[in-house]
Amino acid sequence: MARPVKYDLIKILDDAMELFWEKGFENVSIVDLILHTGINRSTMYSLFSDKEALFKEALHHYYAKRASMMIGILQTNTGKKGVELFLGKFIFREEFRACLFSICMGKGDFMREEVFDVPKKFFLDLRQQLEKNLMDASANGEFNGNAKAIALTIVTIVHGFSIHGKYNHQKEDGELIIQTILALLK
Repeated sequence: MARPVKYDLIKILDDAMELFWEKGFENVSIVDLILHTGINRSTMYSLFSDKEALFKEALHHYYAKRASMMIGILQTNTGKKGVELFLGKFIFREEFRACLFSICMGKGDFMREEVFDVPKKFFLDLRQQLEKNLMDASANGEFNGNAKAIALTIVTIVHGFSIHGKYNHQKEDGELIIQTILALLK
């Protein structure tokens, strides 16, 4: 009788998420995943069916572990303050990491639609929460612009932060960009 396979699914997803984040979906092989997660090929295929299914689960894991915290900043800090605190997370620094969702959104043509839907949902949720914060700021007299237009602009800039921050580690540059965005919130 075969022994039951023991594995820590959270650790597998953490390890896979980190590998995809570091190398990108296209540059990660099945062998890389097996070596990095410590599970064997048959366990990987029985848990996830293929590399793209594991990637989808890693994206869900990223949403739960990292991306949802960004939306949480906006939810727990209403109005303009929430937007300021949210943007403060994008200060460039040596250990700055691009958003995994922004990275894979540029690669959407290579993924099944249900995989692409994970980051797409995050950015829709983010835009809606930013818009809500801006509408709250408007009701409080802190903002008098077009909430939807500014929310869309911030989401677009967040994508750019992920690319720009990969090679620009100048804290002052990130602060300057954030100050410019905040100047839009008049």
